[in-house]
Amino acid sequence: MKSFFAFLLVLVLFSSCGSKNPKILSTSTNQVKSASNYTPFFDITEYSKDEEYGLTGDKPVKVGEKSVQNQLRYLSSLAGPNGEELQFHRRGSCCGYKSEKGLMGTALVDVYEVTYDGRKEPILVYISFYDFETLYIPKGFIKRL
Repeated sequence: MKSFFAFLLVLVLFSSCGSKNPKILSTSTNQVKSASNYTPFFDITEYSKDEEYGLTGDKPVKVGEKSVQNQLRYLSSLAGPNGEELQFHRRGSCCGYKSEKGLMGTALVDVYEVTYDGRKEPILVYISFYDFETLYIPKGFIKRL
């Protein structure tokens, strides 16, 4: 019975990722943070060739070290398309994917709402801290100067 519920949870996690509006499995009431409050990663210089990188639960940014601080540093490394300072907050978690570093072989992705002056609707950025891969700049952003 226990394995049935684990299977059901994994099924729900994987089925929520492909949608443009994935089901948020947990929510957060974090305050809006400003990029200027965090030390950015200085080595993120390349733009992703994948237009969905970081913008869908299926292709999250993987910052590693199980560190929320790395998530905040990643977002602080970016700016709006004209150099605007970003504001962001964690909306919740979604989108399980297979990972040896996750709970029972499944890692969740955190969803951040990102906005900047002049932007009416927030951009959802998907970040995992369970695994690490080379970090890139997603479509619609530039490197923070």
